[in-house]
Amino acid sequence: MNTRQSIALGACLSLLSLGVHAGPIIAVEEDVDATGSGYVNTGGTVLKSGLGECLGTGTLSADNQINVCAGIADVAEQAEEVEPVVEETAVAQAPAAPQGRIDTRQFSEQALFDTNSAELTAAGESVMNSLFEALSEYKGITGISVVGHTDSRGTEEYNQALSERRAQTIASILAARYTDARIDVKGMGETAPVASNDTAEGRQLNRRVEVEVTATRMIFN
Repeated sequence: MNTRQSIALGACLSLLSLGVHAGPIIAVEEDVDATGSGYVNTGGTVLKSGLGECLGTGTLSADNQINVCAGIADVAEQAEEVEPVVEETAVAQAPAAPQGRIDTRQFSEQALFDTNSAELTAAGESVMNSLFEALSEYKGITGISVVGHTDSRGTEEYNQALSERRAQTIASILAARYTDARIDVKGMGETAPVASNDTAEGRQLNRRVEVEVTATRMIFN
């Protein structure tokens, strides 16, 4: 009989003397490497019965039990078993802000007037409406120039004043629509004809107001 068997046998006899019954008692290979004051052990190894149960003594309690003998997994093992699987959540990338550029354009129109008149004609109203339609896509009006003209009939002083009244007629229409825009208004009298004043057709072309509008808008790619 080897030393371990002798110790085991002695432990078993001690157990029987304590009145503890746990089934047939034999030394098995699946000993528990642990110590506890409430268990029969040989050199720190708890003995088991033939039924695979740890051999306890009369002092065995919840305070000195060994987890593996009591069928309780170690805390570390429990944590490993119940450790949740954390799935990485993909974070949606915010769409890139669209890149834009400023589009600046200059629009030019001219409205014609009757002889000795600063009243806008139906044809002149049509010209202004076309201009407003072209500008509808542009939110920024950065500058407006209005210049009035006359033909050569009449005195220079009269024609100068008439050209200024014609320019003011158009400027008032523009100011009502573009309240924040800067408008430059002036009259040139008869000094800047675009056609000959020797013909009716030429004089009609000279009785005019020239309008130039600088406008901007944002274009996104």
